[in-house]
Amino acid sequence: MSSLSSARAVYQVKLLLDPEQVLDADGLPTEAATAALCLGAPGRVEVAQYMDDAGQSLNGQGWIVRIRRHDDENRIRLAYKARFDIDGDGTEPAAVRRVMERAGGYNLGVGDCSYGVQVNLSHTRATVDFTNKKCRPVPGLAPGELPGLEVSRALVLDRLPGKLAKWGAKPVGWAESVAASSRLHGPVRQANYPGRMLDHAMETQVSRLRSASGELTWFTEITAKARTLREAVELRSDMMGKLRAEGWLLERDAFKTDLILGR
Repeated sequence: MSSLSSARAVYQVKLLLDPEQVLDADGLPTEAATAALCLGAPGRVEVAQYMDDAGQSLNGQGWIVRIRRHDDENRIRLAYKARFDIDGDGTEPAAVRRVMERAGGYNLGVGDCSYGVQVNLSHTRATVDFTNKKCRPVPGLAPGELPGLEVSRALVLDRLPGKLAKWGAKPVGWAESVAASSRLHGPVRQANYPGRMLDHAMETQVSRLRSASGELTWFTEITAKARTLREAVELRSDMMGKLRAEGWLLERDAFKTDLILGR
C-alpha cells in the first residue's frame, strides 16, 4: 500500500467514543478514561460556528465554512474547506488517487500552498479535505464570544477564497450570494485533551451538541495523526480494536460538522 505522492498531505484517524462510558455527568473524562488514554489537562479550549444558508447550499457542494476562536485570543480563524468523499473506507490508495484527480478538476491539489490537504479515516467513511485558512483580528469580543451574524457574513465574504468564488459547478456570484444569506450554525464549544494510546500521540475532543430531537448531548471524538496512508489504516484498526476491548467505541463515523449544520 503506497501513500500519496506528496509529503504535504496529512493523515488523520477520527473515531467516536461512547460519552456514557468515558465522561462523567459534567462532561469530564472519567478516571478510567484519563488513565487508559493518558489524558492531560485540556491543552486548548475552542469555540466554533459554521456559516451556510438554510438549504446548506455550501455543504451540498462539499464546502464547509467555519469561524473558530482558540481560548480567548483576540482574533478569529476562518477555514474554507472543500471535502471530497473517498470510495470505500479509505483503505485503497487507488481510491484516494481518484479523489485527488477529481479535485484537480476544480484546481485543488497538493501542489497549492494555499490549501492544506488532509485525508480523514473514520469508522467506515473516508474523506480528503482541502482547507484554506485565514486569521482576522476582531476586537471587542468577550471571553468565549464569536462574532454575530452580520459581522460573520462580512468576514466570510471579505476573505472568500478564489476557488470557492469561482467554483466550477456553479455560476459566477453563487458563493457570494450564499455567504450573504448564510446563517450561523452553532456555536459549539470544544475541549481538547492531549493523550497517548498504543504509544501514539492522540487527542480526545469533547463537545456539547444538540441531538436530532433537540436535546443536548456530548460528542466525544478521539483523533490521531499519521504520516502515510498505510500507517493511518493500521492505526485505525489498532485503535478500533483497543477501544472495542474497553467497551468505549461507538460504531459510527466521527464527522460532527454534518450534525451541526443539520440543526
